[in-house]
Amino acid sequence: MSTINYYSIYKPFIEEFVALKRHLGYKYMTVEYAFMQFDQLAYDREETTIGISKELCNEWCIRRSNESDKTWYNRIQAMRQFGTYLNKLNYASSLPVLPKIKQSTHVPYIYTKEEMAAIFEATDQLSAYSTCYNSMVLVLPALFRVLYGTGLRVGEALSLSCKDVYLEEQYIILRDTKNGTDRMVPISDSVTQVIKEYMNCRERFPMVRKTDLLFVQPNGDCCDNSRTYNWFRKVLYKAGIPHRGRRQGPHVHDLRHTFSVHSLAKMAEAGTDLYYSLPVLSTYLGHKCIASTDGYVRLTADMYPSIITKVNNVCPFLFPETHDEASHENS
Repeated sequence: MSTINYYSIYKPFIEEFVALKRHLGYKYMTVEYAFMQFDQLAYDREETTIGISKELCNEWCIRRSNESDKTWYNRIQAMRQFGTYLNKLNYASSLPVLPKIKQSTHVPYIYTKEEMAAIFEATDQLSAYSTCYNSMVLVLPALFRVLYGTGLRVGEALSLSCKDVYLEEQYIILRDTKNGTDRMVPISDSVTQVIKEYMNCRERFPMVRKTDLLFVQPNGDCCDNSRTYNWFRKVLYKAGIPHRGRRQGPHVHDLRHTFSVHSLAKMAEAGTDLYYSLPVLSTYLGHKCIASTDGYVRLTADMYPSIITKVNNVCPFLFPETHDEASHENS
């Protein structure tokens, strides 16, 4: 529960708006911080009337130094939604115009089957020679296989509890995911076996701190995104896969993209109409809308042209020639 306090005349309206958003399933953590800043601005301006004036709106929309395109856009978008909410309550409010920002041209890195084999081999070697109990290296073989075999986000995997793993029924339950919902994820025979072997190993960890988290260091400390990222860099180096530098990748999150593309390629090879399969994959990945999944079709077309040619002989125009440059970085 939030502990943020508001002091301006907008206090009850902000609280009601945030509560409404959360009731609809949004986490609204970052945006709530933006509202705290807006509340401070309204308080400093000594606003006495409900309704966002043009002057207040313009001051809020000024871009801050070192503010990223995404942060600036999201901050203004939140205020536009809040202004719309106030208008519906009959408090006339100016609505800011959303800024036009440069679309990201980031293209996810899709690992080949050979690269995935090299990653697993490098991970197994690092783990085999480790005797360190305050390191997550012993967790890596299972973690990276689960990420590739399920397409989970790293944070989802690291937050997974043992009580939410159902090996007999072959599914896991993810709690309070990125989009604010719980999600049931079926797992394959191979992933089930990986988790089963890892859990047998986990039972022998000399954990000082007891926890129900599935992926933990042998001493009981949690595994986090930062450590996972750093270890993945080491694995890439050992596997002979060059890293192009910070923010350039390849990234551990690209295992999720690779799972998606390899899954679509497998379905295409089987002659499946991929656009019928997209809603299934979209739901499996936990995407809010199918548009987030649609880009994987184009990536599959780029990476497996021979498969796509075969499919298009049966289903012409399935794969458009234009290429979507929208970012998959946060999918």
